[in-house]
Amino acid sequence: MPRSIVALVLGLTLSSPAALAGEVLQAKQVAAPPSVDGTAEALWDAVPGTMVKLAPVPAALVAINREKQSGKYAKNWGKDNYTSVAEVELKAVYTANEVFFLARWKDASKDDQHKPFKWEGDKKAGEYVNGEEREDRLAFQFPIHGEFSANMLSATERVVDVWQWKAARTNGAGLLHDKHHVYAKSEPKGKFSTHYTADGTPIYIVRANDGGVSPYKTNKVDPFTYQGDLVAQYLPIVPEQADAADVRARGRWQDGQWTVEAGRKLDTGHADTDAVFAPPRATKLAVAAFDHAGDHFHAVSGVVELTFE
Repeated sequence: MPRSIVALVLGLTLSSPAALAGEVLQAKQVAAPPSVDGTAEALWDAVPGTMVKLAPVPAALVAINREKQSGKYAKNWGKDNYTSVAEVELKAVYTANEVFFLARWKDASKDDQHKPFKWEGDKKAGEYVNGEEREDRLAFQFPIHGEFSANMLSATERVVDVWQWKAARTNGAGLLHDKHHVYAKSEPKGKFSTHYTADGTPIYIVRANDGGVSPYKTNKVDPFTYQGDLVAQYLPIVPEQADAADVRARGRWQDGQWTVEAGRKLDTGHADTDAVFAPPRATKLAVAAFDHAGDHFHAVSGVVELTFE
């Protein structure tokens, strides 16, 4: 499958900021909000867009992590199936109390399955195994605390708001996977992952679900009972926890292109886990992309300035 989608894996990560810096996205104020349905209605036609350039993970970062990683991440850093997305078009609008984003990018094929259960054997004597399919994804990153960076493996301590749209796991619920990531130079408490900056310094990453839950659950399938040749491993859900369902989103694929719309309150009331948008004050963002890929194989932007007219 051709490699083309926008998203993020361990967090928006690993581009060359010098090569991708300087882009500006201007949000236009509108009286009425757009419909968050993955279809770019007429409202968006009057909004200027920004073609945001993307780049793969720098070779130096791949090399140092291949050398130093251990455990489950060592195997992942050894792979080479990189996303080839070169750019994504972004647009933004806002109302008195909400902000909305439109993202469009080229993708020759629609990947809306993620590790589905595939039946091997005949219907009486067989079992389900994980399929190799990987979903297309789109993700944004916004600053909460600390020095913002599009490079996950920079040596800056910070907290960021991460939105991940997932074609298989979240799109059916009409939501994004709303998370916040904490980057630290010393080992934090609880669950975290360890990665390495270009000079070999460890950086510790906590990737927490807002509200403590994901907008999908694992499908409990008896692995030895035939229920169809292909069965979804993950089922989209709408969490009861408000902080986990802050960001509405919907994506549609048509004619070799994904269109994703996302929207949320300017201020959700969860300032520790969500970025606060306060027009006309400018802020920053970064965007990343995966096409049928996971881990560090995404393409990512530099820091984009988000302004409000």
